[in-house]
Amino acid sequence: MKIDILLSTYNGAAFLEDLIQSLYGQTYTNWRLLIRDDGSSDSTMELIKSYQGKDKERIFIFDDNKKHLGPKKSFETLLYKSDADYMMFCDQDDYWLPDKIKSTLTKIKELEQQHPGKPVLVFSDLKVTDRKLNIIHPSYWKYTKVNPENVKNIYRLLVNNPVVGCTVMINSKVKPLVLPIPEQAVMHDWWIALNVARKGVTGFLTKPSILYRLHDENSIGASLSDKKYYVRRMLQFRQTISQNREAIKMLRALDFPLSRMKFWRTKIAITFSKLF
Repeated sequence: MKIDILLSTYNGAAFLEDLIQSLYGQTYTNWRLLIRDDGSSDSTMELIKSYQGKDKERIFIFDDNKKHLGPKKSFETLLYKSDADYMMFCDQDDYWLPDKIKSTLTKIKELEQQHPGKPVLVFSDLKVTDRKLNIIHPSYWKYTKVNPENVKNIYRLLVNNPVVGCTVMINSKVKPLVLPIPEQAVMHDWWIALNVARKGVTGFLTKPSILYRLHDENSIGASLSDKKYYVRRMLQFRQTISQNREAIKMLRALDFPLSRMKFWRTKIAITFSKLF
């Protein structure tokens, strides 16, 4: 059973040792780490090369000289490189809890048995922490008010996406479904989740599998979804409209029969449900 962990790095030297040590602390040990650096200017490359020097059987670095592609295209490159039965996405600043690979693999194999031949994706909740891994909230889903059941409805998934890439495992049948990742895709994990929701099977684990850091260098990060946040978003009307247009463009790239009215109804319903 071959599992590849795909890691895109960018100026992550401050956090990488924690991450890599958490990978070595996994209860399931039959994995490879595939790394692509996205043009770091700190000591990231020196650090990952030192780990590779100690474990050339499991750690592989791909240097394509393309410098800064951004996370979406960097992870796409790693997906093309992997020939594993299962693939997982990894963020440089997270900390994997010891049973992450084993529990996710158990779930994905269970779904494969129930749905033979299907593309399958499994994701999980996360514990939200500060920069030093002190717990801020025990559940990312509750912290950001996202519902994991949204993966069962394409419009809800588009409006209120619960799938965080660093918790995801996919089987090899997902690759031809999602590659190449188009420019219209907002992020690789969202694009993959939407495709599998349409043509495959998605499952989730309610038990958090990761310590998810919040800090200034986060490329995405979680935002506390309280009433003030949604009032602020409504006041920033232009920005909200722009972001929703990007989501609609992504959905169009899926060749999905889109109902704009249904999209906006879903958007309004979810926004107001979080306010009250």
